[in-house]
Amino acid sequence: MSQKLAVDGGRKAITLDQTEANKWPPLGEEEFAAVKRVMQMPDFYEEAYILEEEFKNYIGSKYALAHNNGTAAIHAALFALGIGPGDEVITPSYTYWATCMPVLTWGGIPVFAEVNPETCNIDPEDIKRRITSKTKAIIVVHLWGLPCEMDEIMEVAKRYNIKVIEDAAHAHGAEYKGKKVGSIGDIGCFSFQASKLMVGIEGGMLVTNNQGYYERAMALGHYRRLKSLPPESIYQKYHATCFGFKYRIHPLAAAIARVQLKHLDERNKKRNKNIEYLDAKLETLPGIRTFKTPSYMKRVYYQHEIILEEEKFKVSKEKFVEALRAEGADVSGERYPLQHQQPIYKEMNIPIEPLPITERIRDKILSLPTFPQANIDLLDQYAEAFKKITTTYLKN
Repeated sequence: MSQKLAVDGGRKAITLDQTEANKWPPLGEEEFAAVKRVMQMPDFYEEAYILEEEFKNYIGSKYALAHNNGTAAIHAALFALGIGPGDEVITPSYTYWATCMPVLTWGGIPVFAEVNPETCNIDPEDIKRRITSKTKAIIVVHLWGLPCEMDEIMEVAKRYNIKVIEDAAHAHGAEYKGKKVGSIGDIGCFSFQASKLMVGIEGGMLVTNNQGYYERAMALGHYRRLKSLPPESIYQKYHATCFGFKYRIHPLAAAIARVQLKHLDERNKKRNKNIEYLDAKLETLPGIRTFKTPSYMKRVYYQHEIILEEEKFKVSKEKFVEALRAEGADVSGERYPLQHQQPIYKEMNIPIEPLPITERIRDKILSLPTFPQANIDLLDQYAEAFKKITTTYLKN
């Protein structure tokens, strides 16, 4: 016999305080000391150069260029690849707007591709279907920290002479077949915004193995750096103007990010352990599906998503979420609106096709906390809350 639900007046399954368990970002004395140190430096901007060295060594790229945010890094990546008016850039629709909107600023055309419903990442097979003579680049998004199928994507890109940008804003520390994501495509872009796995409060990073892309990205918005380029660089002459943008990272953000990088792997490990523990319990419940990580990938969790098979329950997804929240669970539907459904693309006469697979899977998503500091007792209470709801609402 199922327990009485909290939404119907029963006792809550989740009674432990969640404030510390889900607190983010983790800023403390190390970060405060780093900020104070940089404020006393004779040249504040040197901190960014040190961050670049440490980050490129961590990722495994030859070059790194710090930016004021991840959106600027993507904007610079598109410029580095020479994306211009009429060029098509294939991208998922299931992503944050900063993946796609910079394409428009260069006069390019975002072409939205379907996702694989098993991962919610861009589907390599659908990429092939979207390629035309105008296709110049693909932007892949390692959504929530789960790597895309990079071997397949890079093979397609090589076959058609298309460049690949990795939007790794969710995936600091994730790996695909032993390589850090961001280091596999032509250019990788990261965000250090306050919710990310590695925090600068704001900030971003562009990484690449291509010197030409690195110098061209620098020429877009880092005028102060251009004098330091080799004399033979075609971009050194623009040191007095660059190409009209100022994209350097704030030195204090760089200081915070350096501290965060030192702790990134250990924090990812703890978060992963908690989520994997809870998911192992949730996947035993009828109507709940978790996302599996292939053995050749090392994922991280910027967000923690599961799939609700709504058709197996007597209530709607909204009622299911309402009941979970009454039990004390901090759950919601997916927060990202799909890009191909946004009015700006229609207003700019961008050809848009329906994406039925993407639309269907997004509607099934439930978003849970990532439990960066949680203990087992809280995770067990979450599992009990889900068990109560699924047992009560499951169709006979």
